[in-house]
Amino acid sequence: MKPVSTELNIDFHAGDVLHLWFRPRDAQHENGVRIHRDGAQPVTLRSGASDDPVFHAWTAPADGRYRLAWDAADCEMSVAYAYRPDTVRERGIEVLWTSEAARLSPAGPRFHFCPPFGWMNDPNGLCQAGDTVHLFYQHYPHRQRWGSMHWGHTISTDMLRWTHLPVFLFPDDGRVRRHELVGGAFSGTALPLADGRGLRVFYTDRADERLPEWEWQMTAVSADGVVAGAATPIIDARPQGRQLQPDFRDPYVFKGPDGELKLLLGSRDEAGSAVLLYTTADPTGASGWRFVDVIHRDASFGSGPAECPCMIALDGAGQGLWVLIYGLLKSRDPATGRRNLTTALVGRFDGHRFEPVVAQELDIGTDCYAFQAYPSPHGPRGLAWAANWRDVHRTEGNFPTAMTLPRALVWRDGALATPPIPETRTLRQAVLADEAGAFADGFALDDGTAELQLRWQRPGVPFRLDFEHPELTLALSYDGSELRLHYATPDGAEHPRYGTAPVSLSSVQVFVDVGVIEVYADDGRWCITKRLASEQGVRSIRLATDAAALAEARAWRVGLD
Repeated sequence: MKPVSTELNIDFHAGDVLHLWFRPRDAQHENGVRIHRDGAQPVTLRSGASDDPVFHAWTAPADGRYRLAWDAADCEMSVAYAYRPDTVRERGIEVLWTSEAARLSPAGPRFHFCPPFGWMNDPNGLCQAGDTVHLFYQHYPHRQRWGSMHWGHTISTDMLRWTHLPVFLFPDDGRVRRHELVGGAFSGTALPLADGRGLRVFYTDRADERLPEWEWQMTAVSADGVVAGAATPIIDARPQGRQLQPDFRDPYVFKGPDGELKLLLGSRDEAGSAVLLYTTADPTGASGWRFVDVIHRDASFGSGPAECPCMIALDGAGQGLWVLIYGLLKSRDPATGRRNLTTALVGRFDGHRFEPVVAQELDIGTDCYAFQAYPSPHGPRGLAWAANWRDVHRTEGNFPTAMTLPRALVWRDGALATPPIPETRTLRQAVLADEAGAFADGFALDDGTAELQLRWQRPGVPFRLDFEHPELTLALSYDGSELRLHYATPDGAEHPRYGTAPVSLSSVQVFVDVGVIEVYADDGRWCITKRLASEQGVRSIRLATDAAALAEARAWRVGLD
């Protein structure tokens, strides 16, 4: 085959770092990428046979213009980006190349967080160090489908406007080179170090061929909060005599009420989905973890293992209460057809036992999975993956996803509410409608985004919001009892019923984005999140209700600028 040379010309400063992934198209031959600067000896990065593109890191030895070149007929380049270590927190990475498979459409979400390339699922390591909020996430760089797991990384000061950082955790080399070896760096958490800059992360290392324990719990330290150091195991076996399945993952580490660090894991035993508790007297969390007990079991909806458990203390009116949140993988509600439900339990926790007081679903839409929370200076906050494994498995081809908007966790009137954080008001741009008549007539969305604020003078007033979309049927209705999101796709596929139990509502807030809709009723007491299977946006919105009963009706275009 005739060589097809591809080149990138890049200005580097000494010390700048280049990350790139590539592999030979012919598995029988080695291939490489040449890096050349005028007057200097060229460097060739080489990769042998591999199922996945292989990661390489290179540091510029001197200032100058460098040429990266490879033969596209023989070498498959997946992703390349560069960064300057001393400014990466402010400027982020510069993406230089993405393959067609890894490249996200520019028509995606406008104000929900998305990765810079590739696949994303569970949020990981959500924490705050100084003024900086760190968000890691399950990531596969090379296409918009699940693969060997990495940790992507981003930072923010408001949880809305994010700066992409280098990939943080990587699967082992054997897992990259052979697709039959499933696993990688699965979900976990992070704790800030005392210096306010570094982090210690905890995660599950998954290796399906490592029997009988295919999931180990690992820890690693990042001194600068950007590059991870070597990882070491802290828990490499399930508790004996508990008949736990091999699924044993997603460590969530937090300080308990007794001052010791606690670690939750999701699993399953003969009685149902299980949340396991460990504790350590080591204030760093690097060692000394001992099993306490299974602190909660859930046998509902025929679920598999509990996933991504998280526990956090409430504040304000909820002082003294803790909330335990976990996903029920493979669960199915037979009444509605909804899958992979997320449960929130509010109760009392003494460091060793958890006594639930109230149980509720976190989000009726169920596209709010793997919710992770952290203790911010403003109270407990968190976010989730705005998608559902049911839809992933039913969809062929690309499956781009986003995170939900960040939410507060508030104890109010005997229930948990998760309203959007106040900073979401900074997303508001032009006013789209500001009185009942404009809502009744309908108003246009010029870029597919909107925030709606509706409030009635009394609870229980019926309404219907219709969202005109070029591909989907989308509406939100309330009949005085059930709040329901109506969703249909042009292929006629059956979709679950997204509706609340009987409730008397007096307000609703809706965020509309390309690919995502989030509903917060009665200030987050009832939430419905739905991934929209389209890269086109809502074109217009119309409201039908008793206009005389409306106390507030406002809408804004929203965005990050």
